[in-house]
Order: sequence, then structure tokens, then C-alpha cells
Amino acid sequence: MNWTSFAVAASLTLVSTTACAQTPTAPAWQEGVLEAAADLLEPNYIYEDRAQALAAFLREDPDRYAHIADRDAFARAVTADFHAMVQDAHLRVLHDPEVVAETPSEQPRRRSACASGAVEHEILADNTGYMSVPSFRGDDSYVAGIDAAFAALAGADALILDLRNNCGGGPHIVRHLSTYLFADLTHLTNTEMRGQPVRERWTYEDVPGERYLDRPVLVLTNGQTFSAAESFTFGLKVTDRVLTVGERTGGGGHFGGIERLSPDFTLFVPVGRTFDPRTGDGWEAEGIEPDLPADSADALDAALTWLAER
Repeated sequence: MNWTSFAVAASLTLVSTTACAQTPTAPAWQEGVLEAAADLLEPNYIYEDRAQALAAFLREDPDRYAHIADRDAFARAVTADFHAMVQDAHLRVLHDPEVVAETPSEQPRRRSACASGAVEHEILADNTGYMSVPSFRGDDSYVAGIDAAFAALAGADALILDLRNNCGGGPHIVRHLSTYLFADLTHLTNTEMRGQPVRERWTYEDVPGERYLDRPVLVLTNGQTFSAAESFTFGLKVTDRVLTVGERTGGGGHFGGIERLSPDFTLFVPVGRTFDPRTGDGWEAEGIEPDLPADSADALDAALTWLAER
């Protein structure tokens, strides 16, 4: 046997095998996903320079995630790279398979951690009104639940609004709920979208029930208080209408919508931001720091203690 030839052949085989191990073939389900994300972000993401950087990153190496065989892990990896680049809590890829009769969540959060259900209310000790608002849905029945809660709590000496695990919803509830807490039209926040004029967000002129005025309002928050729930909290905080109690919020100061990338994946594309018209500051990525810090589980007790001692 020619040992020299054998050694060369073995060496070539090893190099070939190592090269294959270093450059795995991407699973078929990854095909076109990164390009589709780049095509959506480049013209739509709120900040043009960051949009271009994100698109270039995605197109630079189509096989960047070829070594990942699990769809959920793939979505997490792409999202982690996004967040490392732009620190945007809304921007994320979701493993969200197309299923008949299933609509993707409007919020890019872990669904199991988000509250759901109807608005609930009760009178607690010392005539304190308590209202749990699990989401900011905008359908008529949900709005009616908020109106009913305000009617039931109209005589309370203080009001606690529980937004813990409220992952958001739409701007209508932000304005509707806020209107109950001001006597006059009030400028809450501003919003802006790429290439468009700034828009002002005000309370509405009317609500169907008695307004809750000249009494303390406390808002309970935690790390899952997100997006529209943060927008509501932020607007009331910058107008000095509420005391916030609990944990720093999730940091979703941008807004946008979910777009499908493939049968397996969707992308939440942030297209605008909400901010304080007085300072220009928002809360994206940083979240809203509570006035009275407390663990999420203890936030209600902390709020009641503050009311009792004031």
C-alpha cells in the first residue's frame, strides 16, 4: 500500500468533512425568511438608518442560522441579534405557524405571560376602588366593561388601576380610559412615524359616564406591562395624574404590526414611536420606572399602604 497516497486521501477527506461540518445546509423552512424580513424592515422600520443596517445584516449571510434546526430557537436567535443591534423591545421574529382559524397575537410578547379576560372591579378597604384591566382591547363589549367599572367605582375615595401583565392593545382604550381621569381635554403624548408629521394624542371630549376627578389614582405595573398599557401609564405619568406602583414596565414604546415572513414565521415591524411632547422622551427598551417600587406580587398591598399612610 502506498501510505503517502493513503495519508493524502485521508487528509483531504478530513478537510472535506470538517468544511461540511462548518457550513451546514440550512433547513428548508429557513429559505427566504431573512430576505423577507429585510424587505419588510428596510422601507418600514421607524428609523431609516437602523432599517438599512438591519436589512444589510440579514442579507449579508443567508446561512447565518443554518446550524439551528429548531424553529423556536431560530426565532429567538434572530430576535436576539435584532435586540443587540437596535434595542427595540417590539422588534422580533415569532415562530407563528399558519393555522386555519388562528390569528397571530397583536402583541409580540410571550402569550402565556399576558393577562386576559374581562375588566373586573370591586371596592376594597377604606372605600378604595380597584379595577383590573387585563388588556387594552378595543371591541365594544370590552369598552362597555370599562364604562361599567367606572360607574360602579364612581363614589370611591381613591382608584387603583391594575395593569400588571397587561400586554397592550390599541390606542382607542388609551384615550378612552384616560378621558375618565381629566376634567378637560388633555394633551397626553405625541406619536411619530417615519417620513410623516408628528401626531398629537389627546383625551376624548366625552365619555358616557361620570369622570373620576380630584382623587388619587394609582397604577400597578410589572415587567409584562407593555405597549399600549405602557402608553396609557406614560401619558398619565407625564401629566402628573397618577402614582405608579410595582415594577419597571417592559419597554415597548414603539408601535406597529405583525407581518408574515413564511408559513412558519411572522415579524413584528415597529413603524412608529410614542413620546412626551414636552421633552421628546419615550420609554422604548428602558421601560417606565415606578414611583413606588414593589415586587409585582406585592404591588397592590404597597398601593393600599401608601393610601392609608398619606
